[in-house]
Amino acid sequence: MKKNCIFIAVSAVIMLFLPWCAVTFVSDGGFSDCGMAVCFLLFYAVNPMASIIIGILSGRNIRSFWFQPVVLSILFLFGTWILFNVREFIFYGIFYFILGCAAMLITSLIVRKRAG
Repeated sequence: MKKNCIFIAVSAVIMLFLPWCAVTFVSDGGFSDCGMAVCFLLFYAVNPMASIIIGILSGRNIRSFWFQPVVLSILFLFGTWILFNVREFIFYGIFYFILGCAAMLITSLIVRKRAG
């Protein structure tokens, strides 16, 4: 239960707080190009790495953490719905979900193969 709360908190920071910081602090003051660059960095580097890491950590105990890739994707969609137009980012949410689930399943198979 404690690890689930930690995973959810980390997912919330990455998927909600970091985009909010990019929109709030980087986009102000005439630095709109910098804000777009930070958003690209989030969408193409930070978020995929976060979904893979959450998937790997979830795959170690898939019975307890199977829903973590779902939570990460939902938090991403919720954050983009608040900050941007959600219709444009549904593909990214689905992609992050697929990455997380693939990493979770591969890790689960490796853990099972090593154990037995």
